Amino acid sequence: MNFSVKKKSSRLLAAVMAAVMVLTLTSCGGDEPSQESSESMVESSGSVSSSSSSSSSSSSSTSSSDSSSSGSDSSSSGSSSASVSEDTRTPAEIQKDILAQIVEYHKLNEDTVGWLYVPGTTINESVVQTVDNEYYLRRTNLGKQNYDGCYYADFRCTLGSRDALSKNTVIYGHSMNDDPNGGRFSQLKKYLDLNFAKEHPYIYFSTPESDMVWQVFAVFYTEKYFNYNDPNPSSADFINIVNDARQRSQFNFGTTVGANDKILTLSTCTYVYDAGYPNDYRYVVMAKLVDKNAEQTAVTVEKNPSPKAPSTK
Repeated sequence: MNFSVKKKSSRLLAAVMAAVMVLTLTSCGGDEPSQESSESMVESSGSVSSSSSSSSSSSSSTSSSDSSSSGSDSSSSGSSSASVSEDTRTPAEIQKDILAQIVEYHKLNEDTVGWLYVPGTTINESVVQTVDNEYYLRRTNLGKQNYDGCYYADFRCTLGSRDALSKNTVIYGHSMNDDPNGGRFSQLKKYLDLNFAKEHPYIYFSTPESDMVWQVFAVFYTEKYFNYNDPNPSSADFINIVNDARQRSQFNFGTTVGANDKILTLSTCTYVYDAGYPNDYRYVVMAKLVDKNAEQTAVTVEKNPSPKAPSTK
């Protein structure tokens, strides 16, 4: 089942007001730090959709016990993170802990649709979804106002069991800078390090209905006009997205992705090609859904000698 539900008109009005507030802060300069004002939003097919991230005290460790306490939401705005110890749990233990946390957080917020955990990073938190990509742009995973936002799925995505999933499950999170030790989805930039990419080829994104593991196959920069965040592409468009992502990827991963596969897209902003806000560039990590109960094995990762660069104007 899909835990995403439509909100009342008052909530939608609040979302619009929040969006106006964000635009006011970024265009007129508000009380937010200038570093934060250089964050970006991903635009999705005619509707404003979100995008990047900062750090969360509830997800500052790979241990599930650090982020499973009731009422603990992504409200911290720290710009850096403590060192992350390697997770010694088995995949089965990780999935068991993830399911428990999904259940706990759904009690606190009915918009909870899953849990995202990226080993070796501070990304270990619930994922929410609602009727648009505006509402959680500046709210925590418990719906509280917060500039750093949370991790949320594109409203166009179908979530639930692995069979029901959209072809491309898209999750957004904020990134205030390109520091891989920064907050929220800035941590994804650890995948720009070859050794890290080799040592952490698997990502966990699970729903209440299915335990799921995803294998990374592309890490890249792109202009936002590349339709990488289309949740429901045609078969031809899906292959084009995968092939283009591979061409753009900083590394060549030994991960086969076919027409019948499903992928996970983690999208955030970057300031490598334009330090200003807003800008037209994104940083993306893509992974494919692995078969149920498949063994996690070492993968081949090599530097791409000539990754396709985003077009600049």
